[in-house]
Amino acid sequence: MRYWKIAVSILLVSQVSFAQTEDRIVIFGQQAVEMVKHFGGKEKVVGVGYLDKKVKKGEYTDWPILTSLWPSVESIIVTRPTQLFGMESAFKAKRSGSTVFWENKGVKVTSVFDFNEVRTLEVFFKDLRTFGRVFNREKEVNQYISEESKKLRELKKKITKSKDGKPKRVLFLANVRSSDIYYCYTQDKCLIGSMLEDFNVEFLTSQNMVIPVSIEYLVSLNPDYIILSSFQANSLSDLLQYFKEHKVLKQLDAVQNNRITTVDYSNAVSGGLEFVSLYQQLVSFLQ
Repeated sequence: MRYWKIAVSILLVSQVSFAQTEDRIVIFGQQAVEMVKHFGGKEKVVGVGYLDKKVKKGEYTDWPILTSLWPSVESIIVTRPTQLFGMESAFKAKRSGSTVFWENKGVKVTSVFDFNEVRTLEVFFKDLRTFGRVFNREKEVNQYISEESKKLRELKKKITKSKDGKPKRVLFLANVRSSDIYYCYTQDKCLIGSMLEDFNVEFLTSQNMVIPVSIEYLVSLNPDYIILSSFQANSLSDLLQYFKEHKVLKQLDAVQNNRITTVDYSNAVSGGLEFVSLYQQLVSFLQ
């Protein structure tokens, strides 16, 4: 039955036609989709995979969505791509095929959002400039980086030091695929961690990324501030409500004192085009 479903899926994909150009690019990750939306190049895109939210009926109707998870090698082959662009973690043999596999087939692979690198704004800008080269939008990308960086410099002037000098204890959690599964990122593995270095805070985490985080672990930390995000799980409003109504979590100091907020997942973790808005959120939340 499983193989029959795969065969039917491949057949259906092959029967759908999208506007094509000489370049035929399959993209991976929500960030890549948002870049195409903002800067253009959609006519080059013949496949999309791995999105922050599961695709519901009626959404992305004019996009060639393969799946909201890692697209299979078979589904990608059907699109006859000339290039694959997106998250470095996609290009594994057990996910969407290794770089070597695709290059042996004459398909160029351009990977970005590499979590082997510390996630900083400079690294995100490098990824964004790579997008500009792949989609021939280098001028627009460089202008965007220049304008948004100027806005960010102005925001940084609004940061004031805590009067008592005591760092605020901040916990960033990502709700992943289920209401009760949370990732606790180390500070170097998420862009928001890099941003928080500008504030007088202690970034709470363990020595290694904790998957999943237990309620007992959250209680032991009892942070002053909690920042929540969601990947293919609860809506942000539902996530906030979950903490406020949970019989244990609602006892945390951050929840009782209403020092809890939500942020966009891609912008907070690997980095996205709304990085200035994210920084503004942090300024408003922590000042």
